[in-house]
Amino acid sequence: MNTRRDALRLFAITSAALPSLAATQETKEVEDQPGHLHTGPAVKVPAPSQPTFFQPAEFQAVEALSERIIPRSDTPGAKDAGVALLIDKAIVARPSLGPSYRSGIADLNALTSQAYGNEFAALTQEQQVKVLTPLSLETDTPLGEFFTLVKDMTIEAYYKTEVGLKEELGWHGNTYLADFPGCDHPEHHS
Repeated sequence: MNTRRDALRLFAITSAALPSLAATQETKEVEDQPGHLHTGPAVKVPAPSQPTFFQPAEFQAVEALSERIIPRSDTPGAKDAGVALLIDKAIVARPSLGPSYRSGIADLNALTSQAYGNEFAALTQEQQVKVLTPLSLETDTPLGEFFTLVKDMTIEAYYKTEVGLKEELGWHGNTYLADFPGCDHPEHHS
């Protein structure tokens, strides 16, 4: 460096490069956290995409389950957001979840085959709701625990997607607020 001007140029260049290096490191840290669905930027699920862990019938069951948990309404549902693919990706990243899903899907299909003569994914929406409603209250049974696992992962995956964040929650990213008034309930003011 011959002049102070050269030193300032070097400082400006390195300062400009640091945020992009930090962003790259932040993304890497998120990817290195297997099964941790709710960190990092919104995910846009590529279409078409295929599951890696689930067999086709298992994938259909998880897709149907997640759609009953977050159904399509005036906003897209879990199926539209690609939640089953994100759950598949989380299981690949954290293989210890695999046996719970495999046995849970098998148990669920056995229950619905006995009650309705068909696997869960082939039932009507009304039949699926009739099966899942009591399971949602049974936290101490294997099927109740499986339903809770699927519900938790569905919610995490859905609100990580662009559909969940932007369309459902109306998230606009990091935006500047000129004023943040806080809670307007009188009982919360001192």
